[in-house]
Amino acid sequence: MPEYQEYHSRLERRREREAMRSHHRRNVTVALSVSMILVVVMALGGWLVYSKVRAGHKPVSKDYTVTLPEGLTNKETAAKFDEATAGSISALEFERALKAGTYDYAFLKGSDGNLEGFLFPNTYDLTSQTSAHYAVDMLLGEFKKKTADLEWSRAASLGVTPYQIVIIASIIEKEVKYPEERPLVSSVIYNRLKNNMRLGMCSTVIYALGKWKPELSNKDLEVSSPYNTYKVDGLPPGPICNPSFESIRAALYPSSTNYIYFLVTSSDGHQSFTADYKQFEAWKAQQNKK
Repeated sequence: MPEYQEYHSRLERRREREAMRSHHRRNVTVALSVSMILVVVMALGGWLVYSKVRAGHKPVSKDYTVTLPEGLTNKETAAKFDEATAGSISALEFERALKAGTYDYAFLKGSDGNLEGFLFPNTYDLTSQTSAHYAVDMLLGEFKKKTADLEWSRAASLGVTPYQIVIIASIIEKEVKYPEERPLVSSVIYNRLKNNMRLGMCSTVIYALGKWKPELSNKDLEVSSPYNTYKVDGLPPGPICNPSFESIRAALYPSSTNYIYFLVTSSDGHQSFTADYKQFEAWKAQQNKK
């Protein structure tokens, strides 16, 4: 009987130990499960918080309008974009985009990658998501669209290339204040070229100087530059600004005249034209007296 009781006691103790171990395993399993659930919940919560923060900091697109008047240089155009977009397209970014050399337009033939003259003057809508490269391409696309119906084939009959038409148009743009004088100034340019005369255009000298001057000095006229048409023969190597459609058309359709000289002779900026050098000198003398 004592042996049976001892055996029974050992069996009970073993059952208790098994029960304790089983209970411990259940506790560990529950603890691990709870821990995993907490990890998942915390991770999900963290992702939700991150998503909200990220959404809250997502850049808001802004709309901008850039107005480009006729006669701006590329540098001035870059400054306009910087100003109108509050730096969203900085002048530096725009100028870098101009030099990217990845614009494929037939009208750029002969330009050697120089986009001066082809950034068409107009009003453009863009957003803060618009890149500088896209903006430049937009302006070139506008040039293509607006000038597509012009008779570019006339360039050959005028003795110039289509690229030189844009060069001539840019000079007309800078030399003329009144629209009706555009074809007349155009005729002067062609007549001088035909007579192997230097163009002697103040606008090209100002471009060479890189800054506006209301009056040019004798020293200014001596500046060493291929754009100084007082010193070099023929047309300058590239346009001196981005001309208007009207100036491009005037370059293709000059008036039929024998004019060689022109000069501002009125207080409102109107110019007089002549083929007589003595008359031209008389006008200059009159101007110098004022």
